[in-house]
Formats: sequence, C-alpha cells, structure tokens
Amino acid sequence: MATPADEPARPGDLIDIAGVRALLGVGKARAYQLSRDKSWPDPWLDHPQLRLWLRADVEAWLDRHRPGWRDEH
Repeated sequence: MATPADEPARPGDLIDIAGVRALLGVGKARAYQLSRDKSWPDPWLDHPQLRLWLRADVEAWLDRHRPGWRDEH
C-alpha cells in the first residue's frame, strides 16, 4: 500500500474517484470496478474513506487501455 511519505505530490497531481469518473466518462460503479482491476495503478493514498491516485499514473493507464481518450477531452 502506497502512502504519501513514499512519493511527494501536490494537490493538482492527485485524482480521486470523482476525477476518475470525469476522465473516463463513466458512472460510480464502473469507476470503482476499474479502480480495483489488477492493471489499474496503485493508489498514492489508500485510506478507508479516501483513495487518491497520481494523475500521471491514471493518464498512463488510459493511454495503454483507452487509446485516443485525450482526443475526447
């Protein structure tokens, strides 16, 4: 499990599940399903009430698994 001490980040570098939903254009259930996939990046912060990912990690995942997503945004 990653913790904030492992890698420094600024608030703009981080994305929560709502941000994941917005980037992917999916509903809550689908976003949670994807975030638990073994290919999904590990969270930067994994807390019982909050999970945060590095935006760059999520974008890299999208580049690999959803080519062309950048053209849609």
